[in-house]
Amino acid sequence: MTQDYPRILVVTGNNFNLVTGGGITLTNLFRGWPSDRIANVHDDATPVDRTVCQTFYRLTEQDIRWVWPFSLVRGSYGHVKRLSGGREGPAGTPALSAATSSIEIARRFIGDSVPKRAHLTGDLTAWVNEFQPTLLYGFLGSLEQVDLTRRLAKRWAIPLVVHMMDDWPAVLHTGGLLGPVIGPILRRELKATLRDAVGRFAICEQMCEEYQERYGYPFLSFQNALDVDRWLPHARTSWKAGAPFVLRYVGSIVPDGQRESLRDLARAIARLSGEGIDVQLWIHSPPHESAYLRDLSSHAVRIMGPPDPHSIAALLAGADLLVLPYNFDARSARYIRLSLPTKAPAYMISGTPILVYAPGDVATARYATREGWGYVVASRGEERLMLAVRTLMQNESLREQFARRAQQVAVARHDASVVRSAFWTALSEASRKRSS
Repeated sequence: MTQDYPRILVVTGNNFNLVTGGGITLTNLFRGWPSDRIANVHDDATPVDRTVCQTFYRLTEQDIRWVWPFSLVRGSYGHVKRLSGGREGPAGTPALSAATSSIEIARRFIGDSVPKRAHLTGDLTAWVNEFQPTLLYGFLGSLEQVDLTRRLAKRWAIPLVVHMMDDWPAVLHTGGLLGPVIGPILRRELKATLRDAVGRFAICEQMCEEYQERYGYPFLSFQNALDVDRWLPHARTSWKAGAPFVLRYVGSIVPDGQRESLRDLARAIARLSGEGIDVQLWIHSPPHESAYLRDLSSHAVRIMGPPDPHSIAALLAGADLLVLPYNFDARSARYIRLSLPTKAPAYMISGTPILVYAPGDVATARYATREGWGYVVASRGEERLMLAVRTLMQNESLREQFARRAQQVAVARHDASVVRSAFWTALSEASRKRSS
């Protein structure tokens, strides 16, 4: 394929990395793009991976500012927000003093609706000027990201491509005192950004279909891509049950994503183990995200840190069953209903059968059901999970059936040589367009 490789300014909340879902997706979609023709503006403390992109600008508090008057209490608000995760401070003293109680009360009423805006500071402007982009590509996910993306595209008069990962417009800034004010502003500015864009991408076909109906523009589907030749040699080829029978979850644990459903699963496995069944659940997530499960940590429920990115293929193939849980509450269902997680293609190509625990209308559950690549539990309940695990433990042919089908779908739908080529072509075509 002939490629002209526009100079792409990637504007995202995450950076290029091998740890988070967004970072992995970025890295895999752009792997092979000339490194001198890509630069990343981000707001991410995760260590960057420089194998794909080597030019980074991390946003500061000067680039993304709280609007007045909230900027006057930003430090105190952030301090209280960090403390409020627990009942007590580190020494057993109350986490909130009388001096901060009024701020805490305000935080509870306002929620996460404190408005922030982007500013093209001298440092950021000089950095972008030095790179001289010809195309802006960005993940959108907040008011400040929408604002920054539009300002950059307008300031340098370059075409804009947006990529949607979750249905955050359906849930962000819908509560708190400022929700009725900030929410409509966010959704109005998102619509204006989509109108100005010359390319619109989404994470899966279901999101593309709904967003076209919602916003009136066609969307192209692009998600995480796999280098099939690198993954297949590590894939599972035998489906004999291990002793213990190991279930594995790998990835982030997000409150509006899988937090409560993963707890359901941990309790179900603990109960099965208590009945004398030789089964374990291994959870590989950042410690600050998995800490809420510590009370369930036991011989049956193992809480681990994130895996080494370079050994992830063997780790997935080494389990007896991989789990994809999603919350069942209304807010979470709205947020993740149209999403396909970064880990899904990797799970699928591993050769390990997959248990999907999610509402039936979530895109991942629908995908698994339609294509037959996962065992879906579409109603909430520990007993249902226990029954599903027993069924899969006892039926080797069923595990093999799901695993083989998942691998077939991964090779057909998520091969990087196909996905990346289409993605790059779409970007190159977008770079030759002008905003309407």
